[in-house]
Amino acid sequence: MTRALTGRQRWGLALAVLPLLLYAWTGRARLNDLRLYADTVHALLAGGVPNVDFRFEYPPYALLAFVPAGLAGGDAARFAFAFVLQLLLLDAALKWALLREEGARRWLPLVLYALAAWVESLHYLKRFDLVPAFLVFFALRGLAGGRMVLAGALLSAGVMTKLYPVVVLPAALAWALQRGQGRRFCGGLALGLLPLVPLSALWPWWRFASFHVERGLQVESVWASVLWGLHRLGWVAQVQWTQAVAAYELHGAAAEAVRGWSRWVWVAGSLAAAGVAARAVRRLAPGDVAGQARVALLPLLAFVALNPVLSPQYLVWLMGPAALALTRGRWGVPAAVFAAVLLTRLVYTTDTYKVGYAPLHLLVLNARNFLLLWSTVALMWELWRGEQTGSGALAVQ
Repeated sequence: MTRALTGRQRWGLALAVLPLLLYAWTGRARLNDLRLYADTVHALLAGGVPNVDFRFEYPPYALLAFVPAGLAGGDAARFAFAFVLQLLLLDAALKWALLREEGARRWLPLVLYALAAWVESLHYLKRFDLVPAFLVFFALRGLAGGRMVLAGALLSAGVMTKLYPVVVLPAALAWALQRGQGRRFCGGLALGLLPLVPLSALWPWWRFASFHVERGLQVESVWASVLWGLHRLGWVAQVQWTQAVAAYELHGAAAEAVRGWSRWVWVAGSLAAAGVAARAVRRLAPGDVAGQARVALLPLLAFVALNPVLSPQYLVWLMGPAALALTRGRWGVPAAVFAAVLLTRLVYTTDTYKVGYAPLHLLVLNARNFLLLWSTVALMWELWRGEQTGSGALAVQ
């Protein structure tokens, strides 16, 4: 259930958004990936064809998200300022929605979300991952509220922006079918995909997948952090810390072996989590936004935690569902997710990121990854046990 904001909550919302506004101004010179986004959208607006005239490594709607800021004209700095303003609008809308949720912990989700967004502002505002995260957040609220067409359209748009929301689809479809609204949900999915019809005639957008097939074992992943630790202990020799095209990766015979089977574990784990989530929706009640978020959080956690490519901005995907799940019910897993987000920032406070983590930062990275793994296993057990025993694990407690 939702309600109008009180005067006190309006002040709270303003305070939650203000730190990011200040960061957007003081950190405007730190372009990072925003320079790449600017070059890409300027090439598009100049008449270039993505993945023909220039490389674009994301699904097609991601490029559309850059167009409003690109129309502002000017250099990369102007694009960055305009794009960050776009993200700040999404951030404010998301926090506003959090404050409108009913629950015993009305302020805790907002406080943790605002803190995590501020601490992770380097990745929260300098990547476009907030766009698909925003779409998933409001899709979950739509599912809980019975707005199936809207939920379907938002989820399919999210998939065509950053692909990862695809793991939420099985549970969302199961919920829609359970409510007798499967056709409306699928209609929404189709509606969200309609722009692909003209886009497919203009550029081969599907070629983005070839870039990701080539990715190596990213150093921040669970697999790489353990392997690098074993290498530092002298137990594994054939490992090199290497700067690749998009990230730092582990190369060498041992890394290639781990990369091969870790992909299978990632796929199997993500599918298993999606299956458990799809079964768990049977215990949800209409209007239970926290329950919808908890169910969606499981496949998202598995997709992130087991991924051999684990970039820091991936944790932005988890923040919205974790915040919604915190409004009611068990708090351990959502709190652990936010702890992992906060630890992520500490991982990037050292120059050894470019040459190989020293023991202290490697310890922080492994602690972060342990929290992600523990959250995945704990939530899967919670949802599975609730489904199998009828113990009401998803019920509000």
